Amino acid sequence: MRTNKAFSRVLALLLCLVLCLSLSLPALAAGGDEVIYLRTAEDLRTFSDRCALDSWSQGKRVILTGDISLRGVDFDPIATFSGTFEGGGHTIRGLQITDELSPAGLFLTVERGAVISGLTVEGQVAPGGTKEFVGGIAGRNYGTIENCSFFGVVAGSTSVGGIAGRNEESGLLSDCTVRGSVSASRYTGGITGYNLGTLRGCINSAGVNTANI
Repeated sequence: MRTNKAFSRVLALLLCLVLCLSLSLPALAAGGDEVIYLRTAEDLRTFSDRCALDSWSQGKRVILTGDISLRGVDFDPIATFSGTFEGGGHTIRGLQITDELSPAGLFLTVERGAVISGLTVEGQVAPGGTKEFVGGIAGRNYGTIENCSFFGVVAGSTSVGGIAGRNEESGLLSDCTVRGSVSASRYTGGITGYNLGTLRGCINSAGVNTANI
């Protein structure tokens, strides 16, 4: 009887340790290798750092679990993305891009086969440098961006759009909306500045002009 009680206590202690360890795991790794949950600005920063490697995001499913504010956060844009990003209707607020970047956007390049859906971004994308391929969601899009919105300011020089600066032949922009202002001197559009792909059911409510700011 004493042996059974001792065994039960040890088992309970082990279960408690496992629970504590699971709660302490970072949100970025909570879903394992193929599913990534983003809950905080720090999660988003870590995710962006890992996407510096072209192949890292291939086959991965990324789920935004709530709104994230980037105000006051030292955040570098997501260099390249090849997986599936599910915004879940949530918003990333306070995006500020002013460094010399080309392309420029929350995602610099959305690769062929990638899907970004249900995401709202609020902020300002106004890079320095050549100011080419500038978008609120993506600088260059080879994949699918659907049911996404950008609210704020997008400013550049060439190929500048509220959702994507340049939408490539394989790119699809579907049911997206833009509010705010989009400004450039050449190839400027509310949804995309230069389009070689497909636009479907998108609505632009942003002011668009060719006065570079």
